[in-house]
Amino acid sequence: MAEKNKLNNDSLDLLVFLYKKRLPVIIITIIGAVASIIVSLMITPMYKSTVVLYPASSVSVSKALLSNNTKGSLMAFGDEEETEQLLQVLQSNDILDHVVTKFDLIQHYGIDTTSKFMRTELYDAYNGNISFKKTKFQSVQIVVFDEDPKYASEIANEISLYADTVINNLHKGRAWGALLIVEYEYKKLNRQIQKISDSLSVINKMGILDYTQQTTAYTAGLAEGIANGKISKSGIKYLENKLKSLEKYGHVSLELSKFIEFEQERLSYLKGKWVEAGVEYAQNLSNIYIVEKAVPSEKKAKPVRWLIVSLSTLSSFIFAILFVAFADFFKSFKEKVKNN
Repeated sequence: MAEKNKLNNDSLDLLVFLYKKRLPVIIITIIGAVASIIVSLMITPMYKSTVVLYPASSVSVSKALLSNNTKGSLMAFGDEEETEQLLQVLQSNDILDHVVTKFDLIQHYGIDTTSKFMRTELYDAYNGNISFKKTKFQSVQIVVFDEDPKYASEIANEISLYADTVINNLHKGRAWGALLIVEYEYKKLNRQIQKISDSLSVINKMGILDYTQQTTAYTAGLAEGIANGKISKSGIKYLENKLKSLEKYGHVSLELSKFIEFEQERLSYLKGKWVEAGVEYAQNLSNIYIVEKAVPSEKKAKPVRWLIVSLSTLSSFIFAILFVAFADFFKSFKEKVKNN
């Protein structure tokens, strides 16, 4: 009970003290409020524009269109990994340099071109007005602040479009390299098959077409002719020469035929890969889904003047109380020192 009475008395003393010092408290609070109003009016109003987009799935276009065993849909949104990759592209120097050049941000932001820290100042201004963040829905937000609402929306939309261009260029660079490799291997194998086919053609011109069938036929004909005596010596000589040719070149013909058959399968596989690489290089499908385009804002986003004035006025009021309390304490302290 005693503690409660003491607390009530302390509160009453504080109110009495504030009432006595009301004039300086009110003056300091008013000065703070007026100053905050002036400062808030001096701050350049900034307008906000936002683009919301999703990355497309990274499923291979050629496999999705040409293969029967593709996992994933070409039209699906990307997952968390694709979202992180999109953020990296948005934060790249390619995007920054393009936007700075297209919208002349050095002049727009008032960057001193003679300063040795020009690039740093430009980065600070760019990062202070342009930001990228991932949402809880795995989409990406491009947020742009500018004193010109139309400029803000144009920058935001341009970033989203150019990000798609950057990703396409990265894909095309890799696809072009793959296309050159598979094209080289295809043509190399095709030349090799052609050389072997030419060698086989020479053997075929010697009358060796099918080693197994011809050997069987010539052997049977020779045996039958000798057995029934219906074959002449010249006929026997002819068949024997044919069998000698088959013995000498037949195995070569057989091996070459098998080799060509095997390499033709490889050639067919490489041709399929060549077509896939060509599709990957030629495709221009968008790598992003723009869910929400930026439009010029009708209301400024910052500064929030009422909030600035309210917080500044409250801070001034608290400062005024502390100031008069300290002044009163200091005055009492001086009197005690003087009396002692």
